[in-house]
Amino acid sequence: MVTIALLSLLATRPQSPACTAPPPAVSFPIHVPIEVASNHVYVKVCFGDRELQFLLDTGAGQSFFDMGIARSIDVQLGQHFTGHGAGAGTIDGAVVVNGSITLEGTRLAVPVPAALDLSGLPPREGHVIDGILGYNFIDQYVVEVDYVKQELRLFDATRFSYSGPGTSLPFTFAANHPVVETTLRLANGDTMSGRFVVDVGAASALSLTRPFVEEHRLRTRITPIVRRVAGGGVGGAVVTDVGRVAALKLGKFEVHNVITSLYGDSAGVMSGNGSWIGNIGGDVLRRFNVFLDYRRHRIILEPHASTNEPFEADMSGVTFMLPNSPGRIVVSDVLRDSPGAAAGLAAGDTVTAIDGVPPNDARLRDLRQRLNHQNVEVELTFVRGGASKTVRLKTRRLI
Repeated sequence: MVTIALLSLLATRPQSPACTAPPPAVSFPIHVPIEVASNHVYVKVCFGDRELQFLLDTGAGQSFFDMGIARSIDVQLGQHFTGHGAGAGTIDGAVVVNGSITLEGTRLAVPVPAALDLSGLPPREGHVIDGILGYNFIDQYVVEVDYVKQELRLFDATRFSYSGPGTSLPFTFAANHPVVETTLRLANGDTMSGRFVVDVGAASALSLTRPFVEEHRLRTRITPIVRRVAGGGVGGAVVTDVGRVAALKLGKFEVHNVITSLYGDSAGVMSGNGSWIGNIGGDVLRRFNVFLDYRRHRIILEPHASTNEPFEADMSGVTFMLPNSPGRIVVSDVLRDSPGAAAGLAAGDTVTAIDGVPPNDARLRDLRQRLNHQNVEVELTFVRGGASKTVRLKTRRLI
């Protein structure tokens, strides 16, 4: 379930050599480069001679164009519908009559049957998203997501056979989303099981729905927790309580001290879906090579050198948003008793420099990574009420 970012218009981008060069003949496995940013997987695709950036998302029931992109390339839109996702709001969608893309550098065509107005997504990550690769793409192949080498490998689904060291998670579909049965463990040893969506499009590690959180009184059993503005989704930004569960079982593997979001009201599908209790997102999945084998109703998780990397969350207490104006970022929220509050930052401040350098998309992503580490010092220059001020922020673990 997509949880990002900034959009762009196709007309502002030149022709891509990779989209105009003759592609090689199809030979499996097909290697497709990806970009992994903030636990999201971005795939370059072509519409004619133009390069677009699509997000890979197992939480998407089909593939979508952004509505603005669809209109800019004269894709014919049919009947309109209403889209739902994380967040309380809804967005406009429409059937696409004649839309198709190809994966950059290949002959592989992907029909795109619909468009969504993604312009209201919370602008947190600073990355272009022109559309979403969902169920109808993934179902055609066995898709291996290699987060370390930043590559998709596509296998012939009819001939694929796996014999590696991974663990196989059987799943069922709920609205074309893969749902697995698994177990989590709290710090006191209590365990609880349920159905989780495996959600490549979610940046977070583990998210739990409001009914499950309230049924098990998790806000009193998971400590400490902090209340944060989460990335949200097509329904807008949401507020969540964030803590840790001691372990999440994934077949024969366990991951430990997992950062976990506990959702409440006004979180869209996370506030009340009875068919599943939560999402397993990118911050868990990136610790494995992930094989999406929809034809056999299984997901294979294969460990690598970073499988046991500790889970960490933001240690500044500051939520940054990236507005449309270049060279600045905006503070949208600051936790009480956090390093950001101690440094004097407040919601509404406009940051004009990070360590003396004007911010851009890449520096914002780098800043987010730095703020996930303890005892990191960052110099921030910000403007408030027309006056400029420079402060130093030193991170500390909050959960």
